[in-house]
Amino acid sequence: DKGAWQQALKKGKPTGKRIAIIGSGPAGLTAAYYLARLGHAATVFEALPEPGGAMRAYIPEYRLPREVLNSEIEVIKGIGVEIKTNNRIDSVDELSKQGYDAVLVAVGAHQPIKMGIDGEESPGVIESLSLLRKVNEGQKVSLGDRVAVVGGGNSAIDAARVARRQGAKE
Repeated sequence: DKGAWQQALKKGKPTGKRIAIIGSGPAGLTAAYYLARLGHAATVFEALPEPGGAMRAYIPEYRLPREVLNSEIEVIKGIGVEIKTNNRIDSVDELSKQGYDAVLVAVGAHQPIKMGIDGEESPGVIESLSLLRKVNEGQKVSLGDRVAVVGGGNSAIDAARVARRQGAKE
C-alpha cells in the first residue's frame, strides 16, 4: 500500500542542473527527493555501504523495519535519484570540478556527546550510539548481565531495549 507521498510522486521536467548531496540520511534523501521532483539530477554520496544514514545505523530494526526503509529508498531512486554508496567525499571543491552545479552537505551529527564525568572512558562503558550502530551492523556486543543506561532520550531507551535483546538480565 503506497503512502500519499508515493502516489503523488513524479519527476519534474529536466532542468539540466546537477546537484551533489553528501549523506544519505533523512536530510540528504529528502533533499534528493524534492530536487528530483523539481527536475534536477540529484546524486547522493554515502560513505557507508548502505544508504539511510542514522535511520539505518542507529535506529533499531524493531522500530524501523529495514524493508520499510529500503522500500522508501527504492521509491526515491525510482524517480531518478542516484545513490553512490561506499563513496566518502572529502572535498566539496572536487565535486564542483566534476560539474555539479550545487553541493548540499547533509552528513548529520554522528558524534556522541560526552557527559564530562569521571569514568566515562572506563572499560565496559559504551556510548549508546556506538552500541546501537554495532548491533545494527550485526556485531554481537558483550554487555554482561547488568547494564546501567544513563540518559532518558530516544537513544537511551533504544540502548536499554537493545541491551535486553542482547542478553542483559537487568
